[in-house]
Amino acid sequence: MSAIPGRRRKRTVGMFVTTVLMVVLAPLLFWVGFTAVLDSTGGKDALADNLPEKTFPATPTALYLTVDGNGVLSSATVFVLSSKGVGGSIVSVPVNADVGFADDARQSLQQVYAAGGVDAMTFAVESLLLLTINDTTVVDAAQLTAFLTPFEPFTITLTSDVVTETDEGDDPDVLRTGTVVLPAKDAAKVLISGAGLGAESSRKGNHEALWAGFVSAVGGGRGTTLPTAVPPANIEEFTARLVAGPVASRGLSTLALTEEQNPTGIDVVQLDQSEAVFVFGSVAPGSMSGPKLGPNFRVEAPPGYDLQVKLTIDKILFIGANVLSVDTSATPRADTVFLVPNEADRIRAQVADEIFGTIVFEDPVERIDGIDVTLVLGTDYLSTVEI
Repeated sequence: MSAIPGRRRKRTVGMFVTTVLMVVLAPLLFWVGFTAVLDSTGGKDALADNLPEKTFPATPTALYLTVDGNGVLSSATVFVLSSKGVGGSIVSVPVNADVGFADDARQSLQQVYAAGGVDAMTFAVESLLLLTINDTTVVDAAQLTAFLTPFEPFTITLTSDVVTETDEGDDPDVLRTGTVVLPAKDAAKVLISGAGLGAESSRKGNHEALWAGFVSAVGGGRGTTLPTAVPPANIEEFTARLVAGPVASRGLSTLALTEEQNPTGIDVVQLDQSEAVFVFGSVAPGSMSGPKLGPNFRVEAPPGYDLQVKLTIDKILFIGANVLSVDTSATPRADTVFLVPNEADRIRAQVADEIFGTIVFEDPVERIDGIDVTLVLGTDYLSTVEI
């Protein structure tokens, strides 16, 4: 039975119009779908899951504390083994560095040790440096002398006089400011003597000078038969491997506090935390911690821009992100880019808009364990950092 002629004509016209519209819209629909595929991050995120993963080599750390005859903390030093398992870095930490972080709650590392001992001291140093400490040891003058003896004599440039302890009734000996050559017993006095008897900042330069003289004495290292591909079993093995290769040393910068910042007037200074992160992020990235809620950054920059990198780290910490790794040996490039493997971390990286403005992303060729964002600093940006 056939349809009514009028209705059939309407259907025919409708089909014709629909066909024409499909022919016209087909290229447009194709383009919309094609660009949607190009813009989609789903494929990239899936590919990101298959990126080769890189882990930081092990760089064990040890906190080396010295005390005087009264048990007063006289020096604090962080040892870091290099990724080769021998040699490494020595970083002197001021014992009057403040860990209270509040005007009405100032407390020096020296006070922390006096009140809480080794455990409290280790926690305070980890919090201050944003670094995980693997081992902590406390030595007295005799033990420090034994450690230094194989490398004596030491050429040390003292920044202030060292008044040394003597037997009761004897006049104190004084190591005068300037360059001196000392046996191990007297070199140990540079770290031990004078603790708690005056402003600790006056002893800071001498501590750094002692370790600089130690580094020169170690030279290329003394070699070792100990296994180097596993973590040290104890502090004796740690120090033996440390001096088995070349060692570098340095101190950490501090800022004096005003009367308003330190109303009680105790002997504390503010540690430059961004500098500490720069230092330990360079030599011990596998031991860095990320306590802030923001993403974990690795910062790369070409040589010659250390201060600009340090100031950039300061900004990253200020916006609530973490810096776990620093590399200042990158190949120079003009533009600054963010290497982020997935969309979720790209969104988190937007917190850095406050520093860099519009962020330029590039796809990484590898994923670094524990790192959300690799920030490659370009010379165009670095040249604008005010120093």
